[in-house]
Amino acid sequence: MSYALRNTIVLAAFLAIIFSVGFYLTKVVQPGEKKKLQTEVASLDKTIDQRPAVEAELKSSQQKLDDMKEKYAKRFKVIPSNDTTALTYAYLNRIMDASGFVKFDMLYQGPRTMKQYGYNTYNLKGETSYSSLFKFIWYLEHAKLLYKIGDLSVSGHEVRDATTGMTQTIVPFTMDLYAYYSSVAGVSSDNKSGVDPTFYRPVNVGLNFLKPLISSEPPPNVRGLVDVERSDLKAVMSDKVFIVDQNGMGHILRVGDEVYLGYLTKISPNKNEAEFTLNKGGIIDRVDLKVRFGK
Repeated sequence: MSYALRNTIVLAAFLAIIFSVGFYLTKVVQPGEKKKLQTEVASLDKTIDQRPAVEAELKSSQQKLDDMKEKYAKRFKVIPSNDTTALTYAYLNRIMDASGFVKFDMLYQGPRTMKQYGYNTYNLKGETSYSSLFKFIWYLEHAKLLYKIGDLSVSGHEVRDATTGMTQTIVPFTMDLYAYYSSVAGVSSDNKSGVDPTFYRPVNVGLNFLKPLISSEPPPNVRGLVDVERSDLKAVMSDKVFIVDQNGMGHILRVGDEVYLGYLTKISPNKNEAEFTLNKGGIIDRVDLKVRFGK
């Protein structure tokens, strides 16, 4: 083979390769890249078109965040990292210093734990004056530590002093109290002590709506009988009940036994309940007491 022919064949082969590569690039690779670039351009155009709305939404979210930060910085409520019966009882005593004496028995009902917080439930049963109870509830809701009141039951109960003969309205009550706690950083605080300015704020209790318009003129409890509406049922057996009266004294009663203004009329051991029938100035009333359980 001559030198000229061999060079011609080699050159032709190079040209064929170059042509093939060029054809592949222009007909196969470039159209795919062009289509991909066109898709990216369309996506960028769409993003650019949405930018004003996104900027407006970002501005609104930033404003909400700033408002939340401002409110959080000015927060007054304190959520402790933990709660115990002793801590809650001590706090309630602080509230009584501001509201007036509130006689109550407190039972721990158990905890409720969420992802970032929890609360202990307490059941309070007691009695006080309308004014003291109103202030007690107000301070619970507005003072520093985060407590919430669940079920609340109150009634106006007239009693006559055996010595002075004066009639006064006592307010027996029961309530469920939720004591909140959290261990989340930035939310919880163990600064439970110190001055709480809420306790120095005057509270307008308003009109006592529990005071009856017409007094039933109850007779004085000169015999020291169990005043059912001011007492706490502790145990129920098949034929008798154990009850702690308004003076903290224990009594065992059977069906038919006399109480203040009435009698024990029914015992329900399966429900841990006792039924009393009272005569309040000619008005026959049924009062049910149930055993309160704690943990």
